[in-house]
Amino acid sequence: MSKTIIFDLGNVIINVDKTDQYKRFAEKSNKNIFYVKNYIEKCKARKYFEEGKLTPQQFYLELKNELNLSMRFKEFKNVWCSIFTLNKDVKKLVRKLGKDCKLILLSNTDILHFEYIKNKYKIIGEFDDYVLSYEVGFRKPNLLIFLAALKKAKSLPFNCIYIDDIRDFVRIAGFMCIKSFQYRGYKNLVSDLNKANVF
Repeated sequence: MSKTIIFDLGNVIINVDKTDQYKRFAEKSNKNIFYVKNYIEKCKARKYFEEGKLTPQQFYLELKNELNLSMRFKEFKNVWCSIFTLNKDVKKLVRKLGKDCKLILLSNTDILHFEYIKNKYKIIGEFDDYVLSYEVGFRKPNLLIFLAALKKAKSLPFNCIYIDDIRDFVRIAGFMCIKSFQYRGYKNLVSDLNKANVF
């Protein structure tokens, strides 16, 4: 049995849907929803925010200026964090795995998102440790963030399992000799873990 299981957060433990977020930003902007979506997904400000190089207020001002948002910080924060719902099946699985395995959370995230998720979803508190991009200063697929996770695990790579919905990130972890699985739904995940002799 692998001693440590490293979980991605978004679209694995927590479902992410930004559709309403883009719509609400567009409503408070002079930009259309397609511009809003493209900017948020590709802008350097988001990358820097997830690397801890911008404060929440600085990030807010970057988006406010670029999108001409007529929105105060409090409203912005609420909209920014309105994209999450809990994957209840994976929640139960995490709780079960935690009885026998060390659990590490590895995520590209920002302080607003993570604090919101941690406060709202108790399952996050059941992880033994976190490796968060805004705390360590780099994001996946940077090898350094995976090395940080292995350091937290205090385990050799082949004694760890990594689960992520993004294929490229799974490949990087696999390159580092971590048993890695792409999340393709709860049933597939259980099957993958069975094959890895976790249960």
